[in-house]
Amino acid sequence: MNAAILCVGTELVTGMVRDVNASFLSHKLLGKGIFPKWILFVPDSMEETVSGFRFLLEQGVDFLFVSGGLGPTVDDFTREAVARALGKSLVFCEEAWESIRQAFYRIRGVEPPENNRKQAFFPEGARFLPNGVGTAPAFILEERGTRIFVLPGVPREVEFFWGLLEQEIPTLRGGVYRSEVLKFCGIGESQLEEKMLPLLSGLPQSLRFAFLPNYGEVWFFLYGQDVSLEDQKRAEETIAAVKSAFMPYLFSPFGETLEEAVGKLLLERGWRVALAESCTGGLVGSRITDVPGSSRYFERGYIVYSNEAKLTDIGVPGEVLRHFGAVSEETARYLAEGVRKKTGVDIGLGVTGIAGPGGESPEKPVGLVYIAVSDASRTEVRKFQFRGDRLMNKRFFSQAALTMLFIFLRERDIR
Repeated sequence: MNAAILCVGTELVTGMVRDVNASFLSHKLLGKGIFPKWILFVPDSMEETVSGFRFLLEQGVDFLFVSGGLGPTVDDFTREAVARALGKSLVFCEEAWESIRQAFYRIRGVEPPENNRKQAFFPEGARFLPNGVGTAPAFILEERGTRIFVLPGVPREVEFFWGLLEQEIPTLRGGVYRSEVLKFCGIGESQLEEKMLPLLSGLPQSLRFAFLPNYGEVWFFLYGQDVSLEDQKRAEETIAAVKSAFMPYLFSPFGETLEEAVGKLLLERGWRVALAESCTGGLVGSRITDVPGSSRYFERGYIVYSNEAKLTDIGVPGEVLRHFGAVSEETARYLAEGVRKKTGVDIGLGVTGIAGPGGESPEKPVGLVYIAVSDASRTEVRKFQFRGDRLMNKRFFSQAALTMLFIFLRERDIR
């Protein structure tokens, strides 16, 4: 079985908003053994939506998902476009209108405006689904052997409706196979591929592999269609061999995200961490505390943006700041060691760099960062050079800091 996804929204095709619905739906479909054969984006246009819908329907897919364009405004055309593409009339559903009214009372405590009434119209023969987290209902219909699911475009609402729809979508055995996704940090895509290729050379023809770089991480998995049980066993053996060979860099067994993995390692040791951040402005601490339960291992964080803050809050010597500068290996070392000693935690982390634009010199360009990690037995300092804009550099800096922290903790296990 296969599927197609049609994402409607001018904000998507113009790059104003990054799509997450197609990624979410593809991931869920693959988990059921259904291959997402087509993904198509169209603007908020009646003609383009009708054309895109007809094109995907003509591909003979088993499932067609449409997201977006179910709002109450004049540029929300999806209901009308689906009806026109199928040659059907729109029919008002009193039950759907009542669900919209109830949603408005639940969320806003008021009656819906009259223009929201259009959200209660569906192509004849469609079955509506009330929205448990928003106002726009979804609807389901079938045409030419294709089951069609039309959903709102808000990602949280797509996730809600998937919880209802997955009961209507079969889980196939022997359809699309995808292995466990392995996530690595601290090693680049090309370096990882070069070192891994000997382990992949004996894969059967039914299996393919993918390397996906993602902001300082590399994700890897095996996949294929109509993969035999024997070949699936070979795939799992290969995944096990990869795990063993790249253990210091592999974080996904400890959490879906790098910050989750760091938190789990700290919990396993019963350790607490404290931070002294300069150029990241608290971003590392924010990411660590995004994880529920992080208060069990996160002690505190200092944002020591100025030299005065580094001096008075953490105790970086004035002589070090004058001689080496705020952005230096020496300052990063004092930040990590100082915050660890000041707070009495097991491990300290210091970050100092130049996010830009501006503030650079020939010796210290924009994107330069020094990161230090310190425990009672050693301190490790590393220098990194990134080339992004200010926000990208801050993200890169925080990723490098969490990567250093993860590898620092893992190396204690491996030694």
